[in-house]
Amino acid sequence: AKCLNDAISKLEKAQEKSANAAEDAVQQMASLQGAGGAQAAMLQQLLAPLMSQAFSGKAAPTLRSLLSGRPATVVSPGTNLRDAGMVMADARKAALVVEDGELVGIFGFKDMMSRAIAKELPLELTSVSSVMTPNPESVIPDITVLDALQLMHDGKFLTLPVCESNGTVVGLVDVMDVIYGCGGAEGWRSVFDSAMDIADDGSDTVSVHSKRSAVGSIRSKRSSSVLQKKDERPVSKLRPKKPLISSVQDSVLSVSQMLANKRGDAALVTGVNGGLAGILTDTDITRRVVAKHLDPSSTNVSGVMTSNPTCVSMSDSAMDAMGTMVENRFRHLPVVDDSGAVVGLLDIAKCLNDA
Repeated sequence: AKCLNDAISKLEKAQEKSANAAEDAVQQMASLQGAGGAQAAMLQQLLAPLMSQAFSGKAAPTLRSLLSGRPATVVSPGTNLRDAGMVMADARKAALVVEDGELVGIFGFKDMMSRAIAKELPLELTSVSSVMTPNPESVIPDITVLDALQLMHDGKFLTLPVCESNGTVVGLVDVMDVIYGCGGAEGWRSVFDSAMDIADDGSDTVSVHSKRSAVGSIRSKRSSSVLQKKDERPVSKLRPKKPLISSVQDSVLSVSQMLANKRGDAALVTGVNGGLAGILTDTDITRRVVAKHLDPSSTNVSGVMTSNPTCVSMSDSAMDAMGTMVENRFRHLPVVDDSGAVVGLLDIAKCLNDA
């Protein structure tokens, strides 16, 4: 992580230099970090997309350019949670809480699930100020996407409020916005690839169901011999998270409480045959339950989950899996083993933090 952060800092300071100077900067940084030939070569590969953008004769895009034309998802401290949820559902963004023109808080999808739904708060009678995260960190709109990347990586932030130096709220960027700002799927292949170069300290995934899933997996078009190449390593190298499992018969309330207790943000939903039937995320709960005025205690997850989600197997190409997430803006991607058993969940934020 330190190697990535130091490299980003070095690249930003040298944005006006030539491509050769950029390479020299990375090599110098690697030397200062004590990186040997193999490590330096890996670092060069990791930073290739960012170097290409930073030294191609134009500056990296700023957050101002990413947010141009996008209205901010702003609510007041007195806005009730139902109304806040409807604003969030419409924009698919967290709500920025603003009072007298100043940012005073942020309220996200996970907050709605764990602080409101799981605790059975009356949404129409609860103000957002009582459950928001107060006084969040913010950034100015003129920082680059590389600056934002480093801040998200260091703080493990999923979102960053953006405000002018005088406090005027500009908007909000999330991890997917930054990924697109840095070049989309192709520009991020090497960055995500670095997560697989971490020493193998054992995956935290376990098989929880043995019956074959009915959903299709994204299968690599490459042959098994090609999969053995370093740049075509399997999904297992991304170290998917242990899955949090629920049933199609569970209520949204019970799943919200389970996720809140385990500090999760997505549940894989199994059907009566034990196979993967769907996925339910904190965003789904706001968009499909709160904004639709459904009762979480009497609504089954089967009615609001994403059915038959795209999934990957442990043996599929990791880069194909990450490309699927970036191109489709999936934050989560279920993982099954070759027999169809649910074994894990890829989270794009975890992959970024591991890089």
